[in-house]
Amino acid sequence: MNSWFQYYFERPSASRRNLLRGAIALSSFNFSKPFLIGSLQDEVNDVERSRVDHLVEQFKKAALPVPTVTRTNRFVAVGSARPDFIRQILRMADDTAISYNRYFSQSRLPVKFAPDRMLIVVLANAGQYSKLMGENKARNEGGHYDLDENWTVTFDHRGRSKSTRSSLERANQVTLLHEVSHQLSFNTGMLNINSDVPMLLSEGLATLAEPAGQTITPGFGQANGPRLSVLNQLMKRNRRAWIPLRNLLVADNAFDAPDDATLQMAYSQSWLFWDTVLQKPELAGKLPAYLKRIDGRLKPDRRLEDFSTALDRVDAVEKAMLDHLDTL
Repeated sequence: MNSWFQYYFERPSASRRNLLRGAIALSSFNFSKPFLIGSLQDEVNDVERSRVDHLVEQFKKAALPVPTVTRTNRFVAVGSARPDFIRQILRMADDTAISYNRYFSQSRLPVKFAPDRMLIVVLANAGQYSKLMGENKARNEGGHYDLDENWTVTFDHRGRSKSTRSSLERANQVTLLHEVSHQLSFNTGMLNINSDVPMLLSEGLATLAEPAGQTITPGFGQANGPRLSVLNQLMKRNRRAWIPLRNLLVADNAFDAPDDATLQMAYSQSWLFWDTVLQKPELAGKLPAYLKRIDGRLKPDRRLEDFSTALDRVDAVEKAMLDHLDTL
């Protein structure tokens, strides 16, 4: 499986409620020119200023360099990385937001941006990332979205000496698109940040943003070539590699699996779930009702009931996924 995301997927974590860690394209869209904090004082509300101050304090506690603060219309970046890298990150984040809005609005799914900018932490290297997290970065960890803090954290992978520059650029891109998609899904009305959300849903949404192949734009609506490659290779090797949809729905443990094969299958099947549902009108039309039904759920005890009542029988959706896979 020589795929870019083989090396940068979301690491297992005991506090999965707190962190969605993980696995990301320079785009052709124009973006709003970033400004240093102070240039847009009249546009910075008290909530945003307080959140930025809180994050700057975290930099101090971690003994990191004093960060710069850069803004676009939808994002504010607090970072110690080089200015050109921070601008690149913001450009990709803005492009992802544009693509996300266009794709899901056409799918008649809820997309409503909050007035507050979303926060992105941009660090110079993996060492700074580990300092901010207060623990060593896992081998395959490329960044994360923190549900409690509601911010995305990424770093410049180009400090890795054993990889080629092109693969490191790719890691920067894939990580950001995946993590910012998490942030968008929890800040635009798609998913409730305070609810019990099956990782089948949250991770599947994030994988939709990953580049479709060697392209350099967010992959919404396109076949995710690397995820497809994982599905085809692992299932060709062993048909039992397929994780029953019921298992992915009722529990999230497959996303914390210690073996790479199970972990990769969980992410890849989550992408396939969303791609299948969105491309089948009879299922896509029921998605808004399903998302509304799980909005506000605090425990996972009704996941199966919600799914079968609002969307369809689990076995029927699973068959649709396998049939869809055969056509890709």
